[in-house]
Amino acid sequence: MGIKRFLFSTTFLKHLGFVVIAGIIVIFGTIKALDIYTLHNEEYTLPNYKNLTLEDLEEYRLGSELEFIVSDSLFDDKKEPGTILAQNPPAGSKVKRGRNVYLTIVTETPEKIKMPNLLDLTLRQSISLLETYGLKVDKLSYVKNLAENAVLQQIYKGKPIEPGEEIYKGSEIELVLGTGRDKNEVTIPFLIGKKQSRAVKILHKNSLNVGEQYFLDSEDTSRLRIYSTKPSSANREKVKMGTYVDLYFRSDRNFDFFELIREIEKQHADTTQADSTFNSDDYFNEDIIIE
Repeated sequence: MGIKRFLFSTTFLKHLGFVVIAGIIVIFGTIKALDIYTLHNEEYTLPNYKNLTLEDLEEYRLGSELEFIVSDSLFDDKKEPGTILAQNPPAGSKVKRGRNVYLTIVTETPEKIKMPNLLDLTLRQSISLLETYGLKVDKLSYVKNLAENAVLQQIYKGKPIEPGEEIYKGSEIELVLGTGRDKNEVTIPFLIGKKQSRAVKILHKNSLNVGEQYFLDSEDTSRLRIYSTKPSSANREKVKMGTYVDLYFRSDRNFDFFELIREIEKQHADTTQADSTFNSDDYFNEDIIIE
């Protein structure tokens, strides 16, 4: 039998058909097996785990289809240890079963850092450096010295702290500064409508301390803004460096800060020309966006 005749024979064609069919079955089976192994088209929308705790994940079985890995931890004295601060992938991401989800949680103790050297720096430089290191200003103390607003001492818990000494992140540092040779007076900055954290920073940068804080109609810090101060912020009073300024807060859900600021602007219309720092551009800003 010739080769040509054999290739077109019934026996050869039958065996060729079997081989082709077997090959198709093997290929299809392999693809299907890979789909099952890689969970093809089986995706989950990742929930938002922020503000939950690791115990919550276990209690509500939120992690039954995923693998959670704590990749980082930060200290936050306002949150319970173990609280989730961030996640990767973020909430809303499409992931497959078994995917690793990396979490940043609140640790029980703050990280330790080395105290920076603030001596001879200006007040503003010192505040910026403290913020860079994750430290806070406790209070500003002034003593007679020609070096106006230069740091003469850095104090921690009532005692001088040397540069390089280990300290917990988030600690508060007292700054001892010079008064300079003039009258040692500063003007109370305009704080009406400012958020709490912003107002504190403004006071410190203007050589002033935070006094008592009064919450008149709410303690929801996300909505609180300054309603008034003592000494008066609206009247631009002059006070000595280091003066304590009391802050009075109201919620922007309950009070119209735009209207209050417009009233203050009208009352001071005669002085706005003379005082270029007192005008609507200063306080009609992102701090006073009412939702």
